Amino acid sequence: MDSEEGKECANCGASDNLLRCGRCRNEWFCSNLCQKSYWPFHRDFCKRNEFADAVEESEPKFAKWMRDHKKLAVLKDDEVERLERVSKAACSVYSRQDIMESMYGRVDPKPLAPSYSVEQKLAMEARQRQEEQQALQMLLLDGNKEWASILIPEGLGLECARYKWRQSQSHVELFCQVPRGVAGKKVKVVLERKHLSVYLGADPGLWWIHGDLHQEILPRQSTWIVADGVLHVTMLKKYRKGHYNPDGGTNADTWWRSLMSRAGSTEIIPLSHPPTRYYWTEYDEDDLLYKPDNSK
Repeated sequence: MDSEEGKECANCGASDNLLRCGRCRNEWFCSNLCQKSYWPFHRDFCKRNEFADAVEESEPKFAKWMRDHKKLAVLKDDEVERLERVSKAACSVYSRQDIMESMYGRVDPKPLAPSYSVEQKLAMEARQRQEEQQALQMLLLDGNKEWASILIPEGLGLECARYKWRQSQSHVELFCQVPRGVAGKKVKVVLERKHLSVYLGADPGLWWIHGDLHQEILPRQSTWIVADGVLHVTMLKKYRKGHYNPDGGTNADTWWRSLMSRAGSTEIIPLSHPPTRYYWTEYDEDDLLYKPDNSK
């Protein structure tokens, strides 16, 4: 037991030569006899307060407050294991005492922020890039029969890294593979007169396709659907066979060289003029199928 002045014996009330209970450190006794006599009343409250013991040296007032108010805190198994791992880890920059203080050195204990060496940071960045590449490969879904069955005639579209697209004299079709585990409700397509955005739910905040189209479309007469793991977007060209640009245009001007206006070199059809087969493609002659589109 430790000694301290200004206290009273819990059993007889004496105030001289008091010693504190070495277990709970919350009650005081004048002798071992008084401690034993008072034990039947004290046993239910005599518990070791490891939290208070841990912080007593650095924060004695806090430790005293915890004992006075019977605030008990016992080291849990995971906390003990954490301290043991720190003492054995060769790469740790923190000592066991540093971790102890971070866990128990204040009223609102929080662990210290992790600290990594340059080599560890480079290794983590490399691992992150590898995981992103693996995720992208999963998105491509090699061997998907439905995806493989989508054929792109030469000169009428392209098979790009993230999508396929093809066209007729009146429509443009876009195809995207939907990642495994992504429900149809997580797919989002935004069609505007000059803009297209496609979100496949793979990465929050990341659009799969996002930008201006090669030419304008009629959004209200354009549709999209997800079936068998493939997103199929059908867009009606604003300038199509029989509906040319009033500023001067021909059927040749309705041919798209790329899906997006700012497409890379691998996403542009390597032709200067539409191939002959373009003029053989089907198109919708009945304008009654389409209501006037005033969307912007």
